Amino acid sequence: MLVKVITLSFDLGFGEFNDTIVQEFLKDQQVIQIRDYFFTRHELPYLTLVIYYLPLHLGSHVKHARLRHEDWRKLAEGDLGLFNLLRQWRLKCSQKEGVPPYVVLTNQQLVQIVKTRPQTLADLLKIEGVGQAKVEKYGKEILKITQIVQSPVSQEGSQDKPQDVHEATHGGAHVQ
Repeated sequence: MLVKVITLSFDLGFGEFNDTIVQEFLKDQQVIQIRDYFFTRHELPYLTLVIYYLPLHLGSHVKHARLRHEDWRKLAEGDLGLFNLLRQWRLKCSQKEGVPPYVVLTNQQLVQIVKTRPQTLADLLKIEGVGQAKVEKYGKEILKITQIVQSPVSQEGSQDKPQDVHEATHGGAHVQ
């Protein structure tokens, strides 16, 4: 396992962290874990990412490890609604926190949430890369979202999904 540390400064012109360098680096790596640290210096926000990874060119061992990750494109059509709800929620969290969405949860973690439909915080801990800190920070909201979409297709054949993730996770009526 290797470690890469990348520090991003906040781009005041765009109102976000420019994560192009991170995206470029990650495309050829098997990410094991990403830890994020936020700080300010001279009143300018910075985000430091500590990336634990394996290079993909190490051989078949790493390639096989990458194949184990679930791809969202392989989800059943009935699961895409929940996956998209989780992606909307993740985007709102990341914007609120000023971090890239993959710092909140990766697509692979979202796929595992969709496939396993966790019912408890302990169930969330079973998902690779989701530790106690993420469960404490996001767990209750994730469970609310997964409980909104109990089954992929309702009796009438239409997909059950709320209009807005904010409504779903902040006390709005949910569709059953």
